[in-house]
Amino acid sequence: MSSILIATISMGGLAAFFAVMLSIVHERFKVEEDPRVEEILSCLPGVNCGACGFASCRSLAEAIVKGEAAVNSCVAGGSSVAEKISRIMGVESGSVKKKVAFVRCGATLSERSKKATYQGVNTCRAANILMGADTACLYGCLGFGDCEEACLFDAIKMVEGLPRIDLSRCTGCGRCVEVCPRGIIVLDSFENTNYRVKCSSLDRGKKARQVCTKSCIACRRCEKSCPYEACWVEDNLAHIDPRNCQLCGICSMVCPTGAIVKVG
Repeated sequence: MSSILIATISMGGLAAFFAVMLSIVHERFKVEEDPRVEEILSCLPGVNCGACGFASCRSLAEAIVKGEAAVNSCVAGGSSVAEKISRIMGVESGSVKKKVAFVRCGATLSERSKKATYQGVNTCRAANILMGADTACLYGCLGFGDCEEACLFDAIKMVEGLPRIDLSRCTGCGRCVEVCPRGIIVLDSFENTNYRVKCSSLDRGKKARQVCTKSCIACRRCEKSCPYEACWVEDNLAHIDPRNCQLCGICSMVCPTGAIVKVG
């Protein structure tokens, strides 16, 4: 019994010793957190979307306090959050150029041709690996809604196999852009023009029309009709130059397939 008692006392003594040592080390080497971190954190959305380039909202808050990130780094929060953070930091906020998601495909399920019957995993990533599942177009939306699943702000809804973006909810975090295996979702500010080409196909006109009724067929009507030289066709796909576009809408009116649309 005496040996057990001695062992118990010894272990208890060692535990107390290490507890005291840990306490001393903690007090000596602890890093006081700047109270502004919590203040900034309370202003941020708290969704940890990663659009700012940091792993979490706390990481961004700490970086802002250290001067490693700008006060307007939170894309999801926009100008209102930038203003609050700037007041905490005592600096000018600067403008936040808000970007929202745009889907470069305008064909619903009924407007796309099918090449087979797909019975694999119902995700866009899986379908894309298996030669695009049943979708005949090599460039269009696969329709399984990976983007909808990834969106933290409920800004994307799948309608007839095509993602619809709620611009009032979209924060431009870019998560949908990252998960789209075909790269048809992009972020755009829409500051200079709200006419966009809702297609990504690089197929020649005849082939493009065979697989999708909404595809750009490179007919060049937009290019020939635009009075401001804002439209051109390259690699069988129409493009719009926001620097020249005057929002006349002629390109949209003359497009035979409806591939050029007004956004917003």
